[in-house]
Amino acid sequence: MTMEIGKVVLKTKSKHTLAAFYNEIIGLKVMADEDNRIALGIDGRVLLELMEVKQGMTAKQAKTGLYHTAFLLPSRAELGSFLQHLLESNYPIDGAGDHIYSEALYFQDPDGNGIEVYADRAREDWQRDELGNLPMATNEVDGDGILMAGAELDWNGAPSDTTIGHIHLQVSHLEETRHFYETVLGFQVTTEIPSALFFADGDYHHHIGTNIWAGRDLPKLDELETGLAYFTIQTEAIGVLEERLKQFDIAFEKESDNVIRLEDPNGIAVKIVNNTKS
Repeated sequence: MTMEIGKVVLKTKSKHTLAAFYNEIIGLKVMADEDNRIALGIDGRVLLELMEVKQGMTAKQAKTGLYHTAFLLPSRAELGSFLQHLLESNYPIDGAGDHIYSEALYFQDPDGNGIEVYADRAREDWQRDELGNLPMATNEVDGDGILMAGAELDWNGAPSDTTIGHIHLQVSHLEETRHFYETVLGFQVTTEIPSALFFADGDYHHHIGTNIWAGRDLPKLDELETGLAYFTIQTEAIGVLEERLKQFDIAFEKESDNVIRLEDPNGIAVKIVNNTKS
């Protein structure tokens, strides 16, 4: 059973304002614009949906939901080309990190949703401990080296094989979160520190990150508050996951034979999607 992140769906007060950012800065293409939704993606794949909530408001306190959406580029050269584009756009960068297995840039969209754009290093260069887990590290990024790697590329939008490599969530309780994503859904914990857990399916550093850096016992977003509406997990074994949900008495709704909707223990909505139909 292989699981990966499909798309992220955000609530916003102005879908066209936010869509312009993801088109001009991230380089996604508008694939559909109808009613209160805009879908953006690349190469025929939707990576992001924006849901307009006209009476939407920003949460006035920390709540569970999105920490960042992480767009994975196919190479260091593409990351360098993107960094040059970002600098030329004069868009503010919040930070950068060399995580040994990847190099990443961090910033926010106009609504304040966190974004990571990153490129993985070759897997043979990933450093693992004696248990096979990946140590947590955030080292200084070689920005000049990244720019040099992409010096021969002209940025023309997101590369065709851009994906959402992972999603990072702001949660209320780490142990309940661990039980849901590891025991119920079947992800493996790849990195663990007292304030964060990182989960992956297969031989990857993480598909889902979770942290309590904003505090414990956070409430979930209200219906009219902007931010994460839901994200999708794609799998070829949706029937297996449905049986696991029943086994652990996890409430869910079948939207169709190919889509299951549920909430994780933090009140974050998740859709499990048959990736042959997504």
